[in-house]
Amino acid sequence: MRKKMLVVWLLVLVFPIACYGEDIEESSSESSFNALNDLTSRDARKQVLDGTTTIVKKKKAEVYLEFPYDNSPYVAFSTFLLNGPTHHYSGFIETIYYRDKIKIKDMYYEKNPVKTDKIGIYSTDLCFTSDEGVIYHYKNVPYLVSSDQTTTFFSKVDFNKENKKISGKIKMPASKNTYQIELFYTDNDEYHYQETTADKNGAFSLSLNREGIEGKMYLRSSDGLGNYANACDVDKTGMTTYPVPREASKAIEASYKQNTKKEISFVKIMITIISRIVLVILFILVLLRLRVIIKRRQRRKRVK
Repeated sequence: MRKKMLVVWLLVLVFPIACYGEDIEESSSESSFNALNDLTSRDARKQVLDGTTTIVKKKKAEVYLEFPYDNSPYVAFSTFLLNGPTHHYSGFIETIYYRDKIKIKDMYYEKNPVKTDKIGIYSTDLCFTSDEGVIYHYKNVPYLVSSDQTTTFFSKVDFNKENKKISGKIKMPASKNTYQIELFYTDNDEYHYQETTADKNGAFSLSLNREGIEGKMYLRSSDGLGNYANACDVDKTGMTTYPVPREASKAIEASYKQNTKKEISFVKIMITIISRIVLVILFILVLLRLRVIIKRRQRRKRVK
């Protein structure tokens, strides 16, 4: 009896997940890592690829490496363009050399070859041979697929020179990551920049930590997952507005509508699962009640 009840319980739990599994898979369009928490791009982009997190295992004459991709979903070893060629290994080779100190002679995709059909950060499995002839298998190597054209746009920039402040707004498509705003100074040979993040409406603000000179600064923006804006020159004080192409505005609006549909779909899945659990509990209670009734009848027959 208990085994039957357990089987029924498992079937009811698994059934709704199996039915809606396709919707869950399609919802992760930016990254194959399904982040439940919002990892801020300011910290995520600054992770140092120094090899200290690589998991190393040796089997016979070969070495197996693994990058903890699930813990660092916004780190990329190499960059590819949307719908661009996929067999360019130079980015992987350079990063692995600086990260893991391995000089590579030959490389190929062992599993999950690079795909460039949509933007985001994904992972692949590499197999390569070092200059010393050692064979390496590297699992969960992340790569970025970046858009081949701008998807984000600066719509407003306000340079308040007296208060040493630059604020503004960007038009941005829906993303799993936050959008980073970077301000670069070009008034001398020394490299200097500041950064902040845009809020959910695209608004941002920067308090300058040095003197800002019009014509000697520019802004950049990206989400670290393939969406980015062209550089925007801060060439005058006061408010400056920039037109956003009509087609780009439509694409941005469509991305938020699509994101809303995914959220609604997830809510439906959860409601279905909860309702099935309640039905299972009720079913079990009914079975237990029937069992009690049957036992009572059997006892009465024995007494007679």
